Amino acid sequence: MRKSLTDNDDVYDDRADLIPMIDCVFLMLLFFVVTATFSDQTLFKVDLPSAAKAETRTAAESQVVVISKNGSFALGDQLVPEDQLLTVLRQRFANLAKKTLVVQGDKGCPYEKVVLAVDAAQALGVQELCLAVKKE
Repeated sequence: MRKSLTDNDDVYDDRADLIPMIDCVFLMLLFFVVTATFSDQTLFKVDLPSAAKAETRTAAESQVVVISKNGSFALGDQLVPEDQLLTVLRQRFANLAKKTLVVQGDKGCPYEKVVLAVDAAQALGVQELCLAVKKE
């Protein structure tokens, strides 16, 4: 209930104060943004083979082909059928100056699938081809 300013009593305001609620919402938003994990999400988990003499490289501005244990292909979060791998890679490399392909094959995946990815890279004229491994 509101009283006019001409009355001698205090002024009453029945409106809700939204500032504390807005503060809480922003704090919760900040909490979720800070605690969220940001990583390259792929469709399936890959158990990489290990190598003792592997070199460390950055995968910046490169396309990563992930091959699952059962032989399925993925590019980022997109599942790619085997017969469309070359077409999808051609589209992804269309606007890139340097063509770099990283093959992340599960250590139990069929060797034929790794060869298929390497063959697609050669057909597209990839300048740098990397096989991802975990360092021993």
